[in-house]
Amino acid sequence: MSLCEHLQAAGHGVVVACKSRSPLAPAMKELGLDVRELGISGKANLLAPFRVAALARRVGAAVIHSHLSTAALHSSLAGRFAGLPTVAHVRALNTAHAYRLASRVIAVSRAVKEHLVSQGMDAGGIDVVYNGVDPARYYLPMTREEARCKLGLPEGPLVGVVAHLTAKKGHAVFLEAFASIAGKHPGAAALFLGDGEERESLRAQAKRFTLSDRLIFAGFQPDVLPYYAAMDLVVLPSIEGEGLPRALLEGGLLRRPAIGTRISGVPEIIREGETGFIVPVGDAPALAEQLDILLSDGVLRTAMGDAAHDYVATNFTVEAMVRGVLETYRKAEAAF
Repeated sequence: MSLCEHLQAAGHGVVVACKSRSPLAPAMKELGLDVRELGISGKANLLAPFRVAALARRVGAAVIHSHLSTAALHSSLAGRFAGLPTVAHVRALNTAHAYRLASRVIAVSRAVKEHLVSQGMDAGGIDVVYNGVDPARYYLPMTREEARCKLGLPEGPLVGVVAHLTAKKGHAVFLEAFASIAGKHPGAAALFLGDGEERESLRAQAKRFTLSDRLIFAGFQPDVLPYYAAMDLVVLPSIEGEGLPRALLEGGLLRRPAIGTRISGVPEIIREGETGFIVPVGDAPALAEQLDILLSDGVLRTAMGDAAHDYVATNFTVEAMVRGVLETYRKAEAAF
């Protein structure tokens, strides 16, 4: 959404094709984007490439830009039918097969590019373009105290985990780590922002660890800003599947230090020992050690949060994202 919004603001025509009844459609329309809902759901949808090609011809597109694997597969074929170059955006550690037919590929991190190259894709056809975080949309709307009061959250140190409640996000590892240091930090609590199929399993785990009264399940929230305002630090304990985790970019811009796992693009966001800490994947004792350090030292949290803001604000801008994407379009057109 942000990329489309800023491409359009820079003077480019943008038409968004999305699945029928997608929840993104009304949100994108609110941004003033031209959104067309198409019957393109499912990798086995044989009509999807033809529908994308027909739309591209109808609106006079210069390039077809897809996001995620199914869209890449359909759009790469649509480009051949419509006689147009295609760009496929890869946002996680995906298998390469869905992206091989694209004229050019954008990877959201160096780690994602390396993952694709390791599967035999040509490094020269892949550009790394970091996601940008718009400071006009990500800001703290209230103080920490005001946010706690508004949301009914406790006053002690609050650790935020902003992620869909799925096994790959590593919430279970976090709970194990938090349980091991909870006695040293009796006023600390944890906040899970997001929803998913692991919710009840995580509730049961928290009960086993006697953490039920110190764990808040906030569910899905369309407005995350008050929750970030209430947090003291952000943890993303993922064990697989990341590309360039947006929660870490958002938290960094909002001056929240972070702990992440050594997976995919996480080390490209967190500067070890400066903006936060990086721990091995699935290593609860290592995570507990770094949690203990940050929960014990408010001065360090502030210093790391300030450093995180400066790093994200400098290296993950919407301007750089738009420039990078436009350069990839030019390369795709030149090679087509």
